Amino acid sequence: MQVFKSKKICTPDKIVDGYMIVDGSRIVDILETFDGEYIDVGDKMIIPGIFDTHNHASGGYSIYGDKEAENLSENRNECTEKYLKVLASLGVTSVFPTLFATVVAQEEKDVIASAKNYVGKDVDGAKALGINFEGPFLNRVGEGDVRYVPDPINLDDIQEFIDISDNTITEMGLAPELPNGKQAIELLLKNNVVPAMAHTDSKSKEAFAAFDDGITVATHTCNVMTGIHHRNIGALGASLMDDRVYCELICDGLHVCNDMLKLVLKLKDHNKVMLISDSSRFVGFPSGYYDFGNYKVHLDDEGRVLVGTALNGSSKGVLFGIRNLVKNCGIDLLDALHMACRVPCLKYGYNDKGSLEVGNYADYVVIDDDFNVYETYVEGRKVYDSTIDKMVLNPKVLEKKYQ
Repeated sequence: MQVFKSKKICTPDKIVDGYMIVDGSRIVDILETFDGEYIDVGDKMIIPGIFDTHNHASGGYSIYGDKEAENLSENRNECTEKYLKVLASLGVTSVFPTLFATVVAQEEKDVIASAKNYVGKDVDGAKALGINFEGPFLNRVGEGDVRYVPDPINLDDIQEFIDISDNTITEMGLAPELPNGKQAIELLLKNNVVPAMAHTDSKSKEAFAAFDDGITVATHTCNVMTGIHHRNIGALGASLMDDRVYCELICDGLHVCNDMLKLVLKLKDHNKVMLISDSSRFVGFPSGYYDFGNYKVHLDDEGRVLVGTALNGSSKGVLFGIRNLVKNCGIDLLDALHMACRVPCLKYGYNDKGSLEVGNYADYVVIDDDFNVYETYVEGRKVYDSTIDKMVLNPKVLEKKYQ
């Protein structure tokens, strides 16, 4: 049994000046007084562990591995473990490692076959609770109204991806307006996969119809979807209006400006908002220019990951987004933590995770008032300690920096 003393234990209802008692993998009590030995974290806060349901990479590592590796299979395992470790340094205790694709390719099948072995596995880092597959059934490539003409959704491809994953794909994003969209949603639901609206050109009528069909998640709300117009509220307006829909939200202030974040959070029930990172490999990297041969990336001083003028994923974690909401958008800390930690757990059925409550799993993070991470625990196990563990960026990515 371990007892932690803090002046700021962030429970769902209030910030407690007291003691959190952990026995094994569970929180067994939270007290204002305690007579016994304890670990004192002083003025540092104890917050629930973050559940990032949409996370592609961090620190230069991902479940894809380094494509140039001699033994790609072994390299994927090594990179996956380092990726999960980096996430722990960012306060993430649970994650859906996320694939992105615009076409059906063998690479995604191989990556899924590798990643599935980490779902539910105890590692020295964040715990993968499932796989999020964003694509390849999309209708908008990126921002700036970039579109392409995709083929109808192939239902056999969906079933093959699910089968390869041994049912570890938990969520799949698609553009519901594509041919076979309705049938695709039905197939995903049949396989207990949450269908999400992603990279969509649908207008409000099509979006509402997709929600009727069973879509319950709006992928990175506001980004790469039709916006609100006074004669058609688009996929964005439909997502905000429909109480059946959970809205993923990137809160770095770059993907969605702070005024829009305020508007979204004024309109949408916070019990239906899930803070995500949509993070790329560039989390933790210095600003500058990176040359990957067939494309170049500009990581600007504010943290935008730019290919040309288009955003290409995030360089910030969810904790950065929480900080932005609290310090720049007037959102209460406990409210922000609720959206980042508890709401995704409830949405995906992990009812005993995501909040510091008696009986829940001991997923928690020790941070300071400026949201720097000191320690991270997953189900009672310490998986990150800032005095010991240092974020080591992938040297393969650093080699690509040329300016």
